Formats: sequence, structure tokens, C-alpha cells
Amino acid sequence: MATEITWRVEEGDALDQIELPGPGVVQRGRLRFSHPMLADWAWPYTAIRGGTEGPRLALISGVHPAEYPAIEANIRVTRDLNPMLLSGSIVSVPVVDFPAFYPRTPFVCPIDNKNPNRFFPGNPNGTFTDVMDDAIFRAVIAPADYLLDLHGGDMVEALVPFAIYSVSGNEPVDKASAGLGQVFGLPYLIAQTSHSGGPSGTSVQAAAAAGIPGLIAEAGGCGLLTQADADLLRTGVHNVLHQLNMLEGPPGIVPSPVEITQFTWLTSPAEGMWYPAVVTNQEVQKGQVIGRIGDLWGATLAEVVAPHPGHVLFITTAAAMKENGLLLAIGE
Repeated sequence: MATEITWRVEEGDALDQIELPGPGVVQRGRLRFSHPMLADWAWPYTAIRGGTEGPRLALISGVHPAEYPAIEANIRVTRDLNPMLLSGSIVSVPVVDFPAFYPRTPFVCPIDNKNPNRFFPGNPNGTFTDVMDDAIFRAVIAPADYLLDLHGGDMVEALVPFAIYSVSGNEPVDKASAGLGQVFGLPYLIAQTSHSGGPSGTSVQAAAAAGIPGLIAEAGGCGLLTQADADLLRTGVHNVLHQLNMLEGPPGIVPSPVEITQFTWLTSPAEGMWYPAVVTNQEVQKGQVIGRIGDLWGATLAEVVAPHPGHVLFITTAAAMKENGLLLAIGE
């Protein structure tokens, strides 16, 4: 008679670090930190210990907490996974910028108005976001062998699904990061270097600098919880688990992504109304007018042109635009 494979769920809060549970155990609780700035907050987390040994994966989302398909995908992966089929462990934090989640604050932490994905690996002597990033990096990312950071379009962003990894100059780490992007299954894969464009201080840049391969995966947008986008990210996570031999069998067959080596973010030269003339995934040419900024009397203040050819990977959908506000991004 075959022995039934069993597993169990335990509750357990954590302070400053997350100790893995025993084999075949799913542990759910709240992560708290001893730093005085963070003492009033607690972050839901799940730690899953597989039935056999293997890599440790950090799975985070909600760095921008209005990117709901990413959060839903994270919750579903950890809720549905049988740990006895897992080799290794997963430590999940579904909402990193927890102070912004229930207030529905897009992009930034409302305590200090900083974007958490610009300040990793954080600073214990900084403002709230710096301290939060430092605490999450130490407790969740630094102990891991790999990082998956799930994202999507925020409340005022539309995007075509894409993934980003950091080119750090550490060849084994960069190769492993690119490998995650190749199997995840999103249409575009951005190799971000210091010269290719995009922001600094991201989770995957800090992870790569610490020798940890990582990937940011983006799907969904406009503050909507769409099951198709959540499914896309959930499937991508499972593909990575198969790629890392954390689940048996090969990853699903996915089309090779279009590789992006130049990723340009365009910002507004003036405050006013934003009138985009393109849509996501549209191919544009250098010098093409892709939108304009108008004033509140109807006059055009500036035309926005494409600095190089490529595809529109995301667009700000809100018309109200600050000077230097983010308009869109083009990947070549």
C-alpha cells in the first residue's frame, strides 16, 4: 500500500529574519522588524519548505501595491503549492510596500513619498522607505539563491508584459538571471545596464550586486485585478520553479522573448495635459511624434518624439501630468 504524501500548515510570526520551517511545512505569519521606524507595521509572509533540499527562492510583489495581478499571482502560487512536491524553499512577501496597500497609494510609500523600487538595498539610517527596503532585503532577498519580483502597470499605467534583469558584470549571475527571463514566458526581456536606461535602486539590481540572480516580471495595469494577467505571472513563476529543478519536469514551452538592450523612459518637459499618440506594443521610429503636452487653455506646450526606434512598452494613462512626470517607455 502506497504511503500518502502529507504536509501541514503552521502559523508563526517572525522578527527581523525568517527561519524556514521543517520539511513539508507551509508557515504563514507576519514579519515584524525591531527597527523603531518599522515597529508599528507587520508584513504578511509565507515560508514553504519542500520535502527535499534545493534552492531558496525569494518571491516578492507589491513593491508597488496597486499592481494587483502580481500580488494575486504571488498569493496563489504559495496557497496552491504542495510542499512535498517542492525541492528547496520559497519565502514570499506578497505586499512589500504595505503602508501603501490599503490607502491605495500608487508608486510611492505614503509615509515619505519615496518609490521603494528606487532605494534597494536600502539604508537603516534613512527615511521610512530606505529602512523598509533594508529590512526586506536583509530578511527576504539576501538569504535567497534567486529572486522573483512580480510587478505590473500601476493605477495609471498600461503596459505590454515584459521582464527585466540587471546586467551586473558578474557573468554567472547575469547568465542565470537571463535564464529566468527566457523561461518565464513574457514577450519582452530587458537586459538593463547602466547605459541601457531605466531606473536605479531596483530590487534586481541590488540582488545582482549581492550575487543573487533575479528577475522583475510585469503584467497587468491600470489598477485592475485581471485573472488573465495573474495567470500569466503565476505560470511564469511555475516555469522558473521547473527551470531551477525545484519542481519536477521541464518548464513549459514558451516563445523566445524579444530581447531589449535599450530601454528609454521619457518624461514631460512641462506640466499640463498628456495626449499620447501611440498605444502599448506599438512600433515607433526615431523622430516620430508620439504625443504632446497641452496647457489648460488648449494650447500645445511641447511635442514628444521618439528618441530611437523600438516598441512602446508602457504608457501613463492619466492625462494630468507634472513636469518631469513619466510619460512612457520605449524598448529597442
